[in-house]
Amino acid sequence: MESSERPRRTRERPRRTQEQIDRINKLNKESRDLLERLADRLPAETLAQYRTFSDVGEWGELVDGLCASLVKRQIAVTTAERDSLAELMAMFINSEGYAYLGDPERVLSQLAVVPA
Repeated sequence: MESSERPRRTRERPRRTQEQIDRINKLNKESRDLLERLADRLPAETLAQYRTFSDVGEWGELVDGLCASLVKRQIAVTTAERDSLAELMAMFINSEGYAYLGDPERVLSQLAVVPA
């Protein structure tokens, strides 16, 4: 049988609800917005890696890594940035397996928050 005669196999894409699509769009936008607000405080190589995570939709890796950088390096954040991070972390339904994303209370309590 010629390859042109074989029936084409198609994979059905998972159907998402409008609520799921909206959540994904919000997660994408808000995580990237926060990353760009913090960009001047992150090492260039780290920033590039986090932007790649954002570009390919690895928001869990992005937010977990961002939390790790902020806590380990004690990078100063404003209360508004802390609140944005808290909202982002709350958007993750399954944060199992993430060292920082899986423990939002610890992360938020260890941030170096400065007045705006």
